[in-house]
Amino acid sequence: MGKIKILDESVSNMIAAGEVVENPASMIKELLENSLDAGSQMVSLEIKNGGRDVKIIDDGHGMNKEDLLLSVERHATSKISKKDDLYNLYTYGFRGEALSSIAAVSKISMSSKTKEENIGNYITVLGGKITNLKEIQRNIGTTIEIKDLFFNTPARLKFLRKAATEYGNIKDIIIQEALANPNIAITLILDGKVSIKTSGNGIENAIVEIFGKNVLKNVKSFDLGFLGNGTLYRSTKDSIFTFVNNRMVKSKIIENAIIDGYYTKLMKGKYPFAILFLNVDPKEVDVNVHPSKKIVKFSNEEEIYNFVLKKIESTFERDDNFVSPTLTEKIEKDEKRFLDFSDFENFTPIKGENQRFENMNTPIEDKIEDEKEEIIEKKMSIESEELSYEIDENYDQEEEKIEENSINIVKNKKEIKKDIVLQKSSDIIDTKFRIIGQVFDTFILVERDGIFEIYDQHIVHERILYEKLKKMYYSDKTSMQQLLVPIRVSIDPRELEIISENIEEFKKSGFEIDRFSDNEILIRSVPILDFNDSTENIFRNVLNNIKEKRYTDIRENILISMSCKGAIKANQKLSFEEMETMVRKLHEIGEYTCPHGRPIIVKITLDDLEKLFKRK
Repeated sequence: MGKIKILDESVSNMIAAGEVVENPASMIKELLENSLDAGSQMVSLEIKNGGRDVKIIDDGHGMNKEDLLLSVERHATSKISKKDDLYNLYTYGFRGEALSSIAAVSKISMSSKTKEENIGNYITVLGGKITNLKEIQRNIGTTIEIKDLFFNTPARLKFLRKAATEYGNIKDIIIQEALANPNIAITLILDGKVSIKTSGNGIENAIVEIFGKNVLKNVKSFDLGFLGNGTLYRSTKDSIFTFVNNRMVKSKIIENAIIDGYYTKLMKGKYPFAILFLNVDPKEVDVNVHPSKKIVKFSNEEEIYNFVLKKIESTFERDDNFVSPTLTEKIEKDEKRFLDFSDFENFTPIKGENQRFENMNTPIEDKIEDEKEEIIEKKMSIESEELSYEIDENYDQEEEKIEENSINIVKNKKEIKKDIVLQKSSDIIDTKFRIIGQVFDTFILVERDGIFEIYDQHIVHERILYEKLKKMYYSDKTSMQQLLVPIRVSIDPRELEIISENIEEFKKSGFEIDRFSDNEILIRSVPILDFNDSTENIFRNVLNNIKEKRYTDIRENILISMSCKGAIKANQKLSFEEMETMVRKLHEIGEYTCPHGRPIIVKITLDDLEKLFKRK
């Protein structure tokens, strides 16, 4: 007798069930999608016993007696009829395995009625076998009730998690389907209590009903859906909801495009809140690559990535109100109030003493010789806490580093930071605002358009520097300086691979590199720029960023590293003129996050302040 044999139907059904019905959440997903495919306008789900007992009621097209009997057979479906239909799907289901798989591992009863019939039909199924069939009176639609899921598969039953965990997974499924179908009323009842309820009145109402008013307040609609601002950043990717042809999917391409669209607006380790709907020709997307139908493949992945990325980038352009978080009345829950104005020693008012920022309108070129003399004076008074953030201080630090490393880099005085920060008022866009002062020598207080704004001075200057350096880099005006003594840098094999693969990009960025040994390189040339950190540290930051960020340009890494190191720091006093110039320049640029993604501005409205002081 041969070794190969045909499996018993009950065994094959259980195997199929193991693929389709992985847990209660996956079962509920299949049931809900069947209701949605049936044209339902209302779906109600009652879940008990950690998801093992489920009742789903819909008002869809319903099934007649013949369809009801066929629905629990394997490979029986109304969604497709020929192989070509697999590449032209407009429905959720298509395999015809959901109900048969569920029936194989549960006790199931179904009743249904179509509008063409005067009476409905009811069947019961036990372990995949129909045990009862009768006619009943009911409304148009379908009701499915599942009892004792996995009652005949104890091995699978052992792998079920705690009820709270299973309920969490179920809620995730319902949220996804509710967002994909905002015009359908969906209700989820867990152990007799309503957990999720949507009205079917559109996507904005669905967002409020699922996530709350605060989320809708902090998202911005665009051509492909909704994007969250800085107050909605998450530590995981779970709040990135992507839909292709209204099907909730996991797509690495789309996910990367969304994250890259937030580039320089996301803090490290944070992910955005985003809801994205993408409509693609069904012939260009394959959903038949995984039993869960959550994973899709595109025939033109690069085109999809670029399309999504550009849409997101254009949405963020010059929109400070969106990327800057607004503090709300929830602050009052914090034991520490936002500002303690009793500490007036830490507050610099408008009429306070200026911190050596005279002759603001004097051209930069006319002041260079005077600045040479100021460098010497600053060396004599370096202990002063009132030193401004002028390039003289950084230039002095750079000279010391050059002496320590025996590196002779030619300084270009016209590239000093004053070219970035000090400008004639007439050269800057007229933005109406009022400088209130500086608090804690770190934050600039501003009133603008009837809103109280707090600016992080380090991030403001970092953004200004970044834009200046970016303009210089991408206009191919980067100059290289040959080092008299090359810098030897130790690297690991992975870093060596990165350098080898991108050697030309490093060269374009101003770094000329030679391999010295298997674990060492020599940096022979560097960009002629005012580094405020060692060349080796800058270079290592670039390598680390390349390893962590797939789509980040090497030159972007260099720009970000240099702008961060070159910007003024916290705990540094600024004059009124310095603050005013920085704020004006920032609004001229129109970018309101630092290159790392942190928000530059935090806003408090008059309404929020009145709530803080219990005036409302």
